[in-house]
Amino acid sequence: MEYMTKDELARVMRIAMKENELHWQAMLTAFYFGLRVSEVTAMLGEDVADGQLRVERLKGSETTLQRIPRTNHSPEFDLRLAALAKKAGPQGRIFPLSRQRCDQFMKRYCRLAGIHRSKAHMHSFKHSIAMAIWSVTQQPGQIKSFLGHKSMSSSMQYLNESDNAKAQEVVANLNY
Repeated sequence: MEYMTKDELARVMRIAMKENELHWQAMLTAFYFGLRVSEVTAMLGEDVADGQLRVERLKGSETTLQRIPRTNHSPEFDLRLAALAKKAGPQGRIFPLSRQRCDQFMKRYCRLAGIHRSKAHMHSFKHSIAMAIWSVTQQPGQIKSFLGHKSMSSSMQYLNESDNAKAQEVVANLNY
């Protein structure tokens, strides 16, 4: 699985924003919190409170409590999670979507945005936020705690792509 660049994220979010608000917000939520698709679709209104999101992470990861980011830089990155949670009610699902439906719209929006099909998965958002954190902090521990991983080896899987990207850049800039 590969991550999306900032430009790719903006392109796919612009398409989703125009096509379907619920899909777009599910995609933003997956990105901003580094969530698996099943974590996004299981979220309840009560998981959002006091400007924070509580996530019961799957696959043996730790539960996380993360601040909901305030976004005002680009409309395509405007997360409206609190409003969606309020609309769903405490016991209502914020994103009443199936994993299969998420896969369908991801493939469609990525195709429309001109993004390679290898990145056309909700899990690409988890990789993308991990790489965004890495690019700023260069601290694998930051990624580990943000994604709720118990093991550093789980977090390190996300950084393999960084090594690959650097190697590809070197090859592209060879002067032979």
